[in-house]
Amino acid sequence: MALLQPPRSSYTKASKKVWFSYVEGSNKFQHDLLGITNSYIAGNLHLQFPEEEPLNAKQIEVSITGTEYVHWTEQVIRTCQVYNASTNSFYTHTYVETIHYIHEKQILNRSLILWQSSNLKNNVRSKKELYEKVTNMHIPFQISLPNDLPPSMNLDTGNIYYNVNAKIKRKMNFWKCQGSKKKIKCICNITRYSPMPMTDPFRWVEWDDQKAWKRGLGYDVSMNYNTFGPGNPIIVKLALKFFKYDLKIKEIFVGLKEYHIFRASGNVKSIKKYAEERSVSGDQFPNILNTHNEWSHNFRIEVLNDKVNWTTDRYNINVHHKIKIKIKFGFFSGKKNINLERMVNIENILEEP
Repeated sequence: MALLQPPRSSYTKASKKVWFSYVEGSNKFQHDLLGITNSYIAGNLHLQFPEEEPLNAKQIEVSITGTEYVHWTEQVIRTCQVYNASTNSFYTHTYVETIHYIHEKQILNRSLILWQSSNLKNNVRSKKELYEKVTNMHIPFQISLPNDLPPSMNLDTGNIYYNVNAKIKRKMNFWKCQGSKKKIKCICNITRYSPMPMTDPFRWVEWDDQKAWKRGLGYDVSMNYNTFGPGNPIIVKLALKFFKYDLKIKEIFVGLKEYHIFRASGNVKSIKKYAEERSVSGDQFPNILNTHNEWSHNFRIEVLNDKVNWTTDRYNINVHHKIKIKIKFGFFSGKKNINLERMVNIENILEEP
């Protein structure tokens, strides 16, 4: 059975004569559950050179590297004084300057020597004898991953990305403009996992007290967890008790809000957006109250990794989340909206089998 290979588009440095494949039965480099168990990358390096033009090599190395990268631009209006020789005077010139804020840091670099020429192994010092002719090689490799490694992420302004690299030390060929090193580089997606969290109940209650009577509405809102993911959807339990029959509610809203904070070159950029939203229109309430003028509903938000980014606590790239609950009375109601919020974690929780 042929081994699966990374798609051509995943190579940022490629070669027709050197390429990677995954281990048998797999379609990715990463194995096991990073964050839960010891994880590693594994694959095969393939070399295929014609018999009449073999590769003169002395060492082959494979590595896994990770990079944290932040970049954004801002345009600033500047002014300066410019001298006009024809009028013998200065005038103010206004222009727009584009400023680049950049942070780039390597967060992982683990390498493994796959092959050495026999003379290099034996410490032969003659440069002419260090190289061996290589035509066909298929070399398996495996490199362990640190347990605290952050997952791959692409936030446009900030990214964490990983590459599997091969570096071949070869004999220089001036006639073919070949240097002493041949490299290929392939994107390697790293996924981090979390186990099912322990319960962490939280509750907001103003149900049958003076505040509720004065407002004309009592509420009881609760959550059983503060960590959510694909295997643990967000469930907000909300109950209302009406003390005034003519009280009008415009909307009940529950949303998962995501915040991005990027730091580079001494500056900070913030972005925020709702990743998921749920709502109930207020005009439904007269028809859904029970005999005690109460209403309850469970707002459920499935956490899908194509719509939300994992909570990430790094200095240069920070992603955090809040659950926001809003009971809106409308502009002319004379009532102050009820706004509740709680910080939560969004992690790649394994779904139960």
